[in-house]
Amino acid sequence: ESYDKLVIATGSVPFILPVPGKDLRGVITYRDLDDVEAMLLAAQSREKAVVIGGGLLGLEAAAGLAQRGMDVTVLHVMPTLMERQLDPAAGYLLQKAVEERGIKVICKASTKAIIGDERVQGVELDDGRVIPATLVVMAVGIRPNAALAKDAGLAVNRGIVVDDGMQTSDGNVLALGECAEVGGMVYGLVAPLYEMARVAAARLAGDTKPAFVHSDTPTKLKVTGIDLYSLGDFADGDDRQEIVLRDATAGIYKRLVLKDNRVIGTVLYGDTSDGAWFNDLKKKAVDISEMRETLIFGQAYQGGTPLDPMAAVAALPDDAEICGCNGVCKGKITSAITAKGLTSLDEVRAHTKASNSCGTCTGLVEQLMVLTLGDQYNPKAVQPMCNCTELGHDDVRRLIKAKQIKSIPAVMQELQWKTSCGCAKCRPALNYYLVCDWPDEYADDYQSRFINERVHANIQKDGTYSVVPRMWGGMTSSKELRAIADVVDKFAIPAVKVTGGQRIDMLGIRKEDLPAVWADLGEAGFVSGQAYAKGLRTVKTCVGTDWCRFGTQDSTGLGIR
Repeated sequence: ESYDKLVIATGSVPFILPVPGKDLRGVITYRDLDDVEAMLLAAQSREKAVVIGGGLLGLEAAAGLAQRGMDVTVLHVMPTLMERQLDPAAGYLLQKAVEERGIKVICKASTKAIIGDERVQGVELDDGRVIPATLVVMAVGIRPNAALAKDAGLAVNRGIVVDDGMQTSDGNVLALGECAEVGGMVYGLVAPLYEMARVAAARLAGDTKPAFVHSDTPTKLKVTGIDLYSLGDFADGDDRQEIVLRDATAGIYKRLVLKDNRVIGTVLYGDTSDGAWFNDLKKKAVDISEMRETLIFGQAYQGGTPLDPMAAVAALPDDAEICGCNGVCKGKITSAITAKGLTSLDEVRAHTKASNSCGTCTGLVEQLMVLTLGDQYNPKAVQPMCNCTELGHDDVRRLIKAKQIKSIPAVMQELQWKTSCGCAKCRPALNYYLVCDWPDEYADDYQSRFINERVHANIQKDGTYSVVPRMWGGMTSSKELRAIADVVDKFAIPAVKVTGGQRIDMLGIRKEDLPAVWADLGEAGFVSGQAYAKGLRTVKTCVGTDWCRFGTQDSTGLGIR
């Protein structure tokens, strides 16, 4: 189609090691939601997994698989983990922490081949070792997806070459995101990509002033219990000095790399609380000669005596970055709190995105809320269930048991609800709590269930619904399929999808049509697939001994039963 302006945002593609066996079943990349779904499914086996790549994504994938019960081995070709973001000392500490979580790590491991017949069985290394595996995750890097631009004749280097206004070699075409190359650099973290989008949007609106400026983005590992922060250039050099702090007992390592009395690189492990301050010093090229003796101890120790942590946060300038994941500075957070009357952490997350990704900056955000709101903000305050009550979920559960309350009206009366009948938030919760606490005495209140459970359909983002009839063990018949086809035609259902649970999902059904849809499906013998409740939804099966030449058990029969 024709266009006035075109924006290319084709992202990146994962790099696949060109080794024998890379196309076997069970070999996946870690790039999108489909990859995550595949890993979650594979983790149900609780067998052996190999993650190739000891960078950010590889370690996060390994940690997730290990938490789900898999026996995980990380293979990394370099001598230490995350060598692009960490120096060897921090890499050693990181490997130790990863191994303490039950994950095996093999560095200097070069993959020779992935072995198996039709499905992966293991990974062979150059030294002859074979690591058994039923799942192999390749997390060895990404490449800008610039094929479309190259085919169109645009200038392409590592990525689609753009200027600081996100304009390509064609004046009517812009590019942004992981596919773009700005000033010889490509980016894979979200903060600079948001900045690219801001600049591109301004240019499309006719404002030529905004320009993309490179800024080092801190690296943080999103693995619970491992505090790690890396920023800038920490390579050795004759014109550089370093300040190092090690506390083996506390598991803390800090290293600052200086050039001309200015911070150019930071590596923090175990205690990352001063990351934002070091980032600000680097960004502004502050001369640190006056505080060199105490610099490594952090912002709180400047002046010779420890400062109150709140004072340290208050001293940060408005342009100091607080949330590295989403590129949110202090001034944006405090101004949003003041201008929009934000009083809770969830509200700040919703309006600014700060603390909304990995969560490592949550403490800083809460300190800013205390500074801005004073006594109005209490981080330990109970979050009410809804606007109908001041009580939180835990208090309501406790009081239902303590007072032996056995009906929704009684809960609202005894616990002094502020509304007469509750709301869509509290009624389903109260109904669930009462069923759990008094299963033999409380009668389930059908009207207090969530809408999905009441109508046996899943509400979609446009207000329509999807319906999933039950198919025991994934088995069906021509009669059932014809009945589904007749319902789809009769009610003009716009989308029909085969689900991962071996069922058929009909999407886009109007609420007023649901009773009639279920009436027709019921006549054909269908019942609800329970895709809308906290219960057993489906049992996936293979054909087992019924049809498979290699089947050993009655999989289908067991699934149906």
